[in-house]
Amino acid sequence: MSEYSPHASESYSAARPLGSAHTEERQGVLTLGAFLVVGAAFVVYLLSALYLDTRDGTSYFGADPDYYELMARHAYDHTAARFHPGTVVLGLGWMKLFSPLEAWIAPHILLKAMFAAVGALGVLGAIVAFTVLLPRGYGLLGGMIYASSLGVWYFAAIPESKILTASLSALYIAVYVLYRDDWNARRTIGLNAILAVACFNEIVAGFLIAIPAVDAWLRGMVWSRMRWIAVQVAVTLAALLVLEIFVNGWIVPESTSRAEQSHFALFIDYVLRFNYGPDKIHDFIASWFFFNLVAPTPHALWWSQFGGYFEPSVAAYRWSPIAMVTMLVIGLLIVAPFLPGMRGASFGAANGLLLPLAAYAIVRAIFFVIFIPNESLLFSPAVTVPHWLFVLVPFAASNFPAKRAVLAVLCVLLFVTNAGFMVGPDGWAAVWTRIAGS
Repeated sequence: MSEYSPHASESYSAARPLGSAHTEERQGVLTLGAFLVVGAAFVVYLLSALYLDTRDGTSYFGADPDYYELMARHAYDHTAARFHPGTVVLGLGWMKLFSPLEAWIAPHILLKAMFAAVGALGVLGAIVAFTVLLPRGYGLLGGMIYASSLGVWYFAAIPESKILTASLSALYIAVYVLYRDDWNARRTIGLNAILAVACFNEIVAGFLIAIPAVDAWLRGMVWSRMRWIAVQVAVTLAALLVLEIFVNGWIVPESTSRAEQSHFALFIDYVLRFNYGPDKIHDFIASWFFFNLVAPTPHALWWSQFGGYFEPSVAAYRWSPIAMVTMLVIGLLIVAPFLPGMRGASFGAANGLLLPLAAYAIVRAIFFVIFIPNESLLFSPAVTVPHWLFVLVPFAASNFPAKRAVLAVLCVLLFVTNAGFMVGPDGWAAVWTRIAGS
């Protein structure tokens, strides 16, 4: 029997009715495992946030934690509110909700807990997407791989709007693939609500529409599909109008900076600021496709005037043996389906969905190549789920032996490698020293 054949009906009861007591038991185990992984992710992200704070490690890769740390004092930065009001509204609401706890828990810890919780919610979305699109037994492994990816882990551990974009993107993909063939009004409204919040947090989250649009095009342009895609386009445009007309200049005072007068002005300012060439494309690819998944070293010494960055080259992995081994395992996953006798027959539930996911990943990549290639790692977590699916779907469908064992090894390597970056260049000895001194 194919690993895929019973999978779609057994993974999530919300999509289709369960068929047996055995199925219900497996569903319960899967649900428990998912919440354990999500809970562990939250704890790891929060502990990482506290430790990064002590070692001044919260401003790498062009991140702007200063914009969001103000929310711990129940205040907000105007620039953050103009372009990422989703994070600001969520942060202020969170701090208001948990303000009674400030007598026992420092406000900055409460704020860090919010970003850790947002990151953990994205892990849940990733688990759902992987469980639907991969064979039985791969969903939780995929969720752990996603949770341990550098971009997701790091931006869930600092005050930054990018983790909200990443988590909402994961949730959007999860909801879409879960109900791809079983839509109703309630589910459609839910998907549009996720899209609307994502656009209010980062307007280019509207590129998510590429997934259902390309999927509809591949499956046939029928009115029932095109109608609700048109609604998503309208939601994105409405979000842009609200941001430009009501948020920027009315709810939030108009900026004195010409570049911040509108999203379009900001885009033009950044495009005119950069010199584009082969080196920039190489740097972008290194961050977008590789560094977002695996930290090349525990050091981020380049670009120190903006907090730090990795050496902008794939060759940076040569300095860390464990990072290089992690990348070699990922390389094995990529080439395994193409080895003699290893090609699988079917991608199962993912058949027909890799191209729509690729359309979203590509259009987002093209935008940020043009907009701000120097800070590509900052914007790459939103495509972490598609990027891992491009690797995991063909590998899971292949005839490679001990596939789950290989993925378990990757989970361990990925966690250890990226934990090394969180700990920092001084190593684990510095952790014990800080703990002992606290």
